[in-house]
Amino acid sequence: MNLAFKTKSTLVSLATVFMLSACSSDSENETSMTEFTLNFKAMSGVEEVTCDNTISGFGADEEYSVGVNDLRFYVSNLAFYDQYGEEIEMTLDDSDFQLNHEEGFVGLIDLTSNTSGTCISSGTERTNAILTGSMLDTGVSKVTFDIGVPQAVMKDVIATSSAEDAPSPLNEMNWPWASGYRHFLMNFIIENTSALTGGGFLHIGSKGCGSTDGLLALEDKDSCDFVNTPQVELTDFDPSINTVVIDIDQLLTDVTFSSISDDDEATEQLSANCHSQSPTMQPNCAPIFSNLGLDTDDGTAVASDNKVVTFQ
Repeated sequence: MNLAFKTKSTLVSLATVFMLSACSSDSENETSMTEFTLNFKAMSGVEEVTCDNTISGFGADEEYSVGVNDLRFYVSNLAFYDQYGEEIEMTLDDSDFQLNHEEGFVGLIDLTSNTSGTCISSGTERTNAILTGSMLDTGVSKVTFDIGVPQAVMKDVIATSSAEDAPSPLNEMNWPWASGYRHFLMNFIIENTSALTGGGFLHIGSKGCGSTDGLLALEDKDSCDFVNTPQVELTDFDPSINTVVIDIDQLLTDVTFSSISDDDEATEQLSANCHSQSPTMQPNCAPIFSNLGLDTDDGTAVASDNKVVTFQ
């Protein structure tokens, strides 16, 4: 009887230890999930670019100044990696700026508000310079992401929504409903040393998204002919210390600031444009695509060629 009692007690004790161990393991996994914030900002040299400052030294003769009045872009396929190159388990929050769609995650970074400086009456009033979520606390060594809306997300949202009822943040940044989305948008004012002024428009988005005129984007295909989604890979990056930087100097490297005549007002204005067209149609697309690591021939991206997105 004593032996049987001891055996039963041992089994009960082992079961108790196993249950406590399992609970402890679950508890450790839960507590090891750490909230994170991924920060973004725009820079020109050592100066942060905002709606309230003007940056100079652009063009071949460095005679042009730029004032950003709208700077927004989407972020998708976000991933963190540890020092061994293993992807870190992560969840991303839902908010007006972050959408966990069944086809993938999309976040919107909006670095300008239309309430001050050069941004008045351009873009939106709200701003957002962060992405948030939780991750296993194993130590981040690298971050990767795409700038843009994933093709599958774009296809589903356009097929099931209108411009007005698309889920936030996909209720903005579309090309006139609905030939696609602009992945990256920067509008800016230009002035040269002769006080001639004008405007610039850099709109990077997918092209060739419908085979027949009048079709919604991706209505009859799964991917646009030119995806044009810049890729980013930042090594030795820790989100608790570092900030993702959009380098405006690098973005505008080799961009031509042309002077054009305004026939309506019989005046001359400055211009710099790229709406993701062929360089033969819009010459400024060649340097912009090159700076972002995009191939103008097929719309593919190489992260190592992206000189615009860095960190500090």
